[in-house]
Amino acid sequence: MQAEAKVMRIVDPILAELDQEAEATRRLLDIIPEDKLDWRPHPKAKSLGELAMHIAVLQGNVAQLGDEDVRDVSDIPRSDPAAESRAQINQAYSDSLEKAKQIVGATDDQKAVSGWQLNNGDQVAVAMPRNAFWRTVLLNHFYHHRGQLTTYLRTLDVPLPSVYGPSADTNPFA
Repeated sequence: MQAEAKVMRIVDPILAELDQEAEATRRLLDIIPEDKLDWRPHPKAKSLGELAMHIAVLQGNVAQLGDEDVRDVSDIPRSDPAAESRAQINQAYSDSLEKAKQIVGATDDQKAVSGWQLNNGDQVAVAMPRNAFWRTVLLNHFYHHRGQLTTYLRTLDVPLPSVYGPSADTNPFA
């Protein structure tokens, strides 16, 4: 008797990518210098601690936002708290990742492809299928900020770990 093939759900690739990318994210969060959390590369930029906390909480918050059908931009917090310690950042990331995986994992195919919308008052600011929103913001937007973090760390002369292969400081293939 043949084993039944597992049917892949629409959200399964998103869940797999969350797991796959978590290790690289943790490597970066683990090397944030606690004595530089207030540092910022430019007066208009987030501080290192603010950026780290934005990265840490982003996926859980975006998954929750995408779980709703419609949201108004005025209901979305504009800033994240600054981090007080690396331990706080790491715990926030663990909690956020788990929240994202729980919400996305509980989403059936019908809901995954159904419409999601962000309004600005009476105007529709963004409308797309929920899974497209999660791919765009839960994943791609997250990687953008993780890339910013590597630039912050490089500017602070922190040796960078591998993210997708060798960095100037680490060669996982050596």
